[in-house]
Amino acid sequence: MVVNLQQKFPMTEAGRQQLKKELTYLKTVKRNEVDERIKRARSFCDFAEDSEYDAALAELAAVKKRMAIIEQMIQQATMIETNNEKSDTVKLGSTVTFIELPDGERETYTIVGVAEADSLAGKISNHSPLAKHLLHRRVGDEVRIDTPSGIMDVKIIEIN
Repeated sequence: MVVNLQQKFPMTEAGRQQLKKELTYLKTVKRNEVDERIKRARSFCDFAEDSEYDAALAELAAVKKRMAIIEQMIQQATMIETNNEKSDTVKLGSTVTFIELPDGERETYTIVGVAEADSLAGKISNHSPLAKHLLHRRVGDEVRIDTPSGIMDVKIIEIN
């Protein structure tokens, strides 16, 4: 992920807390584990040909990069207000339920910022094609969505 220093990261308080938890883990556990791997590799290697040492250095660089990204996301966070009241329109932070047309398969997603998107947990990024087509729509709206896997027609049945 490339981070623009001026970019804002919309997220819920739960998403921000999850990022803080990940950052703490990276700083206190993961970084120490990688540092230990580097020390072990240094103790019995020929630096010119040691793949374990190179792998440990690459992992350290990845951990540092992820820490920097998380710190930037937390600093540039704009909080999404979530409440459990029904809303008239789909917005960032909304949980929207729709049925696919014509078969009626029901799906529910929460629209969140990219920092906390997790499709397996039903949280989709506001930059995703699905979210872009659902934002600002109302209950009862039928929406045609152009997704990477094809056209999908849906009818919004609930917004929270």
